[in-house]
Amino acid sequence: FDDNDKEHELQKQQSAAEVKKDEYLKSVELLKKLIQKNGTKDDLTRIIAIGYLIETTDFLNISPDKKELIKENMIWCNKKYEKYLDI
Repeated sequence: FDDNDKEHELQKQQSAAEVKKDEYLKSVELLKKLIQKNGTKDDLTRIIAIGYLIETTDFLNISPDKKELIKENMIWCNKKYEKYLDI
């Protein structure tokens, strides 16, 4: 039964990692649309790069440095989102 428990726990972790990744990608896509309407080319370039970073990251086995990089970029995204909502 231990193997079943471990497999079940791994599946739960994988599912949670996929949900987090999907949430981030949806947020990035929403911001990308706002930036395309009202933003700068530099902001658009950065949001595309952030989207690529998230798409290529294994959220289940994420390294601490990559986790911090994504966190910093999502903070930037939140600030830009607020900025573009006010326009």
